[in-house]
Amino acid sequence: MSQKPITVFILLFLLTTTTFAAVKSGPYLYLPLDEGSGTPKDLSDNQFKTEMSKAAPKWVDGGHPQVKKALEFDGTSNFVKIDMEGQGKDIDSHYHPAKGLSICAWVKVIKTGTDKHGQTRQPIVMKGAGGQWEFALLVYDDLKAGMSVWTCPGSGVSEPSGGKIGPGWHFQCGTFNVTEGVKVYLDAKKTPVAKAESKADATPCDKGKRPVFIGHREDGQFLNAAIAQVMIWDRIISLDEMAQAMAGVSTAVEAEEKLATAWSKIKILR
Repeated sequence: MSQKPITVFILLFLLTTTTFAAVKSGPYLYLPLDEGSGTPKDLSDNQFKTEMSKAAPKWVDGGHPQVKKALEFDGTSNFVKIDMEGQGKDIDSHYHPAKGLSICAWVKVIKTGTDKHGQTRQPIVMKGAGGQWEFALLVYDDLKAGMSVWTCPGSGVSEPSGGKIGPGWHFQCGTFNVTEGVKVYLDAKKTPVAKAESKADATPCDKGKRPVFIGHREDGQFLNAAIAQVMIWDRIISLDEMAQAMAGVSTAVEAEEKLATAWSKIKILR
């Protein structure tokens, strides 16, 4: 009996199972922000539609090996909006004990405190407003990196900050689940720059239906920065996955492309 059919079957099994595993573990939202023009596209399986503010952020060259293009936000009126609830796929993993939440993005801060809101921090990624406060990945006025998870009324469940986002590009990530609380990482280093356990008497908001915003909070906060490669997962990612995300690896789209390549190679073998 020829070994070729068996070999083809084994190759197909290995390639498709590893590929589908990658797709399953891909981001819930993935905005490369590298289009250079037009409206940002979500390359996750959810394929969320996005909207830009009337005064739209501007496309700029990244000038970094991992950031070819980016969106620059003026810190006073610019944002990108993703209405997950309106598209029937709102994220809810942050309040499920067995799941969790991870947010990562490349960010180059231009200036802090430009929105005249009065708080000492501005959002890279934000979800929540009046009575439906949920979570945010944040930059503080003193350039500390932070992440917050709130109760619906807005009390902190876990919201540490630490480290320092110096000049130039940095890859900031935050992870959260009810058991571990928030951990904040810079540039995929294994030791978090900040962490805090969840408060025993505080529960993450489970009634939020507000959109996700990039560079903006609905009550008037804005971040003056260039932002690229925004990713949200409905689980806690590993440190290896964080490093891969920083390097631009491991997206659902890449997994699908690998599957197509695998099929073409198998056809050649046949």
